[in-house]
Amino acid sequence: MPAITYNEFSGGLDRRLSVNSQDANKLWQLRNAFITLGKRIKKRPGLRLVASGLSGSFGLESVSGALKVFCDTGAVFTPPVVAGLTIDRVNLDIPPAGSTLDRIYYADLFQGFLYVVARYASGYTRHHYVDGATTYISDVNCPHTNGVTKAASRIFAPSAENVKYSAAGAARDWTTASDAGFLPAGLQQDTKGLVTACGTFQDSLVAFFEDSAQIWNVAVDPAANVLSKRIFGVGTKAPLSLASFFNDLSFLSPFGFRSMTVQAQTNRIDDSDVGVPIDSLVQPDIAAVSAGADPEEVMGIWIAELGQYWAVMDVGGVAKVWQYTFSRSSKIACWSEYTFPVQIKGIATQAGKVYLRDSDNLYEVSPDQYTDNNTLIDVEIQMAFQDAKSPGVAKQVYGADYVTEGTPSVSFKYDPRDTSKESIPMVIPGDTRPGDVLPVEIVAPAIAPVFRHSLDEPMSIDAMTLYYQLLGAV
Repeated sequence: MPAITYNEFSGGLDRRLSVNSQDANKLWQLRNAFITLGKRIKKRPGLRLVASGLSGSFGLESVSGALKVFCDTGAVFTPPVVAGLTIDRVNLDIPPAGSTLDRIYYADLFQGFLYVVARYASGYTRHHYVDGATTYISDVNCPHTNGVTKAASRIFAPSAENVKYSAAGAARDWTTASDAGFLPAGLQQDTKGLVTACGTFQDSLVAFFEDSAQIWNVAVDPAANVLSKRIFGVGTKAPLSLASFFNDLSFLSPFGFRSMTVQAQTNRIDDSDVGVPIDSLVQPDIAAVSAGADPEEVMGIWIAELGQYWAVMDVGGVAKVWQYTFSRSSKIACWSEYTFPVQIKGIATQAGKVYLRDSDNLYEVSPDQYTDNNTLIDVEIQMAFQDAKSPGVAKQVYGADYVTEGTPSVSFKYDPRDTSKESIPMVIPGDTRPGDVLPVEIVAPAIAPVFRHSLDEPMSIDAMTLYYQLLGAV
């Protein structure tokens, strides 16, 4: 009997073609679910509440076996006590006059101590080095900007049209001649813009402008710093969206997600349109963030425990995450869309677990949690229209088999010109292949399955087969 079988979803979320011309392995909608390394669809992990009482602190970093949160020195705050988990308070001194800490942009170890970039409610950004002395870096040449990175034993930071760097191994020293200094990025290309971010991957530093980027080879000896390549037409206004993994440096550009990639055969660095499959979905979010919150609020992180890049946006008081699953060995490079009922203010990994926080609460992102702290997770998956390679021929779809975990519902869209036309949903009772096929009563040249799930249980989709009979030309 003729049949259409879906058993490999390696394309993930993809909107490059119309809903009526996509391949069967690509999805028109993938919300609150992701593609596993086995190329099946699985509900995303839920949030398990770990602790409350974080108000008065900011940021979340994993350092030396403990989670760190940050406070003004005089703030009244005591970290919550959690069995099996250490949460430490880190004090930052001397905020701008009359202002209080508002956000942590960056925190990383440098020579055994934390180097921190903090934002204050008055709008100022300040660099701190938590080495036991007064944390505020007072060197007049420190640019106190966002978008910093660590490379060649130095801190690099945007400074107008250039990139300044500290002395080697000396985070507080931005002045010593022939050691501290700057990369003359503005002199190396025709641009009216300023450097917006610095990022590193492999042995290279990338200096970003809004509409372009430069690749620099940097070394402990500053005399060896040299411009390697200029890349035009792709840049970023979202310095926190940068994240390095494998041979890529991913980031949010004004057009969508892009990456700098090392070509394996030639060791050449090029830009890559990694985010093109979801550009049409991401661009409205970019416009909303640019019109409301500062683009610097877009936070990117590579979560090795999940094999995923997350880009977090604040959309209407809740978090939207554009999630990219990547694995060279499994040949997976898939996008999906997550929504969380909280504002994500920080993400960190500790002892193989992923934690995130809002203003007051700490959560674990747990694969064994099927709700967001008792809030149901709404999963929606829509496949593209498929015509069994016989367009213009009506088909009577009379039955289906499914291999699923949990009990999602399935319905079918049957007119790509009007996607509001949809059949009545049916609940799938798990693996149906050993028994009789489930009935389907649709006549159409092409159909698009839609799965939905909003229950406190695991859910995954491994395979689906639709059985049909050809009726003739429409």
